[in-house]
Amino acid sequence: MTDNASEEPPSKGTCAGCGGQDATFLCGRCQRAFFCSKDCLRSAWPRHKIECVQVAEPAIENSSVPATSSTAPSTTAPFAPSLRADSNDPPYILRGRGKLGHLVPPGGVRIGVVSTLRDVEDQFHLWLEWFRIVGFSHLFLYFDDPSRDEASIEEARAIYSADFVSFALNTPELRKEWPTLRSWSKFSAHTDDRMCRQLLNLAHGFSRASKCQPGAPEEVDWMLHLDHDELFLPPPQGLQTHFKHLENLGCKLCLYQNLEAAPEDHTLTPFLDVSMFKVPSGRMPKTPLGAAGTNFWAKRTAAGNYFLYYDNGKSAVRVRQRSGTEIAPVSVHLLYPPEDLEDLMVGGKAWTTFAPQELPEMNLGWLSSRHEEVVVGAKVLHYPATHFDRLFRKYDHLKDFPSVRFGGDLVIPPSFHLEARDCYLRHRDAGERVQREQIKELLESVAFLRTPEEVQSQIETGSVVVIESVRESLRRGAWQSPGLLRQTFDQMMQRQPSAEGMDRIRRMPRVDAEILLAGSAGGLLKMLEPGLDLLVQRLESVGWVACSLGMHAKLIDRALTEAKGLMQRMSPGTTVIQNEVIDQKLPNAKRGDKILFMQEQGLTGPKAAKGPAPTLALLEGAMTDIGMQLDTRLQRSKLALRITERCDGMLACYNGNGAAYGAHIDNADGDGRVDGRVLTAVLYLNPGWDRRNGGELAIFQPESGQLGDEDVVGRWHTISPEAGTLVLFRADETLHEVRPSLEQRFALSLWFCGQSVNYGGSQM
Repeated sequence: MTDNASEEPPSKGTCAGCGGQDATFLCGRCQRAFFCSKDCLRSAWPRHKIECVQVAEPAIENSSVPATSSTAPSTTAPFAPSLRADSNDPPYILRGRGKLGHLVPPGGVRIGVVSTLRDVEDQFHLWLEWFRIVGFSHLFLYFDDPSRDEASIEEARAIYSADFVSFALNTPELRKEWPTLRSWSKFSAHTDDRMCRQLLNLAHGFSRASKCQPGAPEEVDWMLHLDHDELFLPPPQGLQTHFKHLENLGCKLCLYQNLEAAPEDHTLTPFLDVSMFKVPSGRMPKTPLGAAGTNFWAKRTAAGNYFLYYDNGKSAVRVRQRSGTEIAPVSVHLLYPPEDLEDLMVGGKAWTTFAPQELPEMNLGWLSSRHEEVVVGAKVLHYPATHFDRLFRKYDHLKDFPSVRFGGDLVIPPSFHLEARDCYLRHRDAGERVQREQIKELLESVAFLRTPEEVQSQIETGSVVVIESVRESLRRGAWQSPGLLRQTFDQMMQRQPSAEGMDRIRRMPRVDAEILLAGSAGGLLKMLEPGLDLLVQRLESVGWVACSLGMHAKLIDRALTEAKGLMQRMSPGTTVIQNEVIDQKLPNAKRGDKILFMQEQGLTGPKAAKGPAPTLALLEGAMTDIGMQLDTRLQRSKLALRITERCDGMLACYNGNGAAYGAHIDNADGDGRVDGRVLTAVLYLNPGWDRRNGGELAIFQPESGQLGDEDVVGRWHTISPEAGTLVLFRADETLHEVRPSLEQRFALSLWFCGQSVNYGGSQM
């Protein structure tokens, strides 16, 4: 048996950068990791730095390559007494001088980031590397306290090239240029406020980008403002595809929703360690589970906040190159000054990924809400509270900041930001150690998912999604695109059979559908828990299920009487694709029913009991409860579906005389939203229905191939509209039709919106 401690150190190994074998270049700092070359080390340094621990001696004797101070950038190495600009630049501008440049393809869209930075030591290089590997072209970095970050600046300069990064230092020379900016008059009285300096630096960065020479490193087409605890996550299609889509459709401004990191433990490298994020409140499921998720987070803070910090997103704006008019935003969130908004409002040039219903209360009704995946898949990831030391340093710097800023133009509402400030101030006399302990205790109580049970619970409520793209991309040194979790509009429409295919499908065999829980079983309501499990099993296997609800016959009779009394309120049904009503003469659009929507007609809610249809409202409520109780089961099933919202109930009547509804998919096009209808529920209200009168619901079930395939083979399963029969089917997949009805026929329908349980995330 040998003593490993006495063995000679290895002379070669696997490259920690590219994974190549027989690498002989040894990192001179940790003296453990091998690389193929010095260039390979520099490329891998943003990742290797995290685990690179300097040894006591500067070099290993007999190492195959002499280890020098230049082998790896060292945070402990001495630096020049002052940071000096290149001769061709203003004295406050520094350039990168390393070899790692941007990865923008020739002729590609050039996207820049402006940021005002301070105290960046924790994961500055991971932040820089992220923007490089996803394809940003230039980072305009403004250092508010350059002497504090001198080591980090010099280390970054040694790694990254001048075409990718520039460093602007807060010096008298820079401050002399602020009065030349368009926004100076608004902020000149508040330059002691860091937020004011952010906005002035932002305008300065826009000025540099718009006035630079063609082909210069600072020439960019789009610009974002992001702090060094924020990342821009492209959609699965990638950064270039995203911005080309914006440009091709005339977009000049896009406001993105932000997600907030939900750590499980303290970490100073959250880009590598945190993979769970709270979704924006407007994307929370409007379900009992969703409400429980919101409450889980809100009850942790004194102010009842769901997000700890901002929730109004960040934006990208088209840069006006050499136009003569500078962009001078008054907010770091929406990168356009108010006087320029009129131009954006014309022709839908300003987009957002916020849902339409959120915009009025945000005073952003002029933005166009988009739902295509290449747009809505992009988001900002915010990592504001992941380590107590980082949080302590933040408030040790901000100290007793005012809650009213900019002369009263900005009032900070009750929030965790003020709660953390007050925690810091309350224990100031007790000393720094106590302050850190109290900040640590506060952070753990409000921000962390502390147990595996909490993690699983919040994933199921929909308040948290898992995003692994950042960690995996940084570890591999290349953009790792997550898989698409939602089909494009074209893909959705391809599921629709052609006219010839539909003719062939109509001729396929028809059989009577099995009605579960009928007869002696007593219906779903008599055996709810096992019955719900059975429904999900059928939805998993074939995409639809029919069962007996188990309602008392007299209840159904009353509901039918109420339905007949509402006939005068009904209007002809229409077919809608991409939010546009389709001509009824077109194939698959013809329908012969009359309908009304319950909530729209004031037939539901607290006053329903005294209205004209209390029994129908009761039945709609029962159907809603069934859908909500299916939510967790569907998430855990092979379908992996989350219910996000219930739509308004619809009462429909086919008034005999052969009224029918042609074969169709309820949600064939995504409904124009990210969480369109995924589940249809239909309850029939026709006691003693005579089968000779037709009116069956017919569901096509493929048995070979997929719907839309030219050679698909399957059978139609027909369901008689007998009172108390409940049918559930996939609204986004199931081809179905209503056969001609010779008698008056009523049904109460309800749709549940939803999405993949992983939607918004990126589990690799």
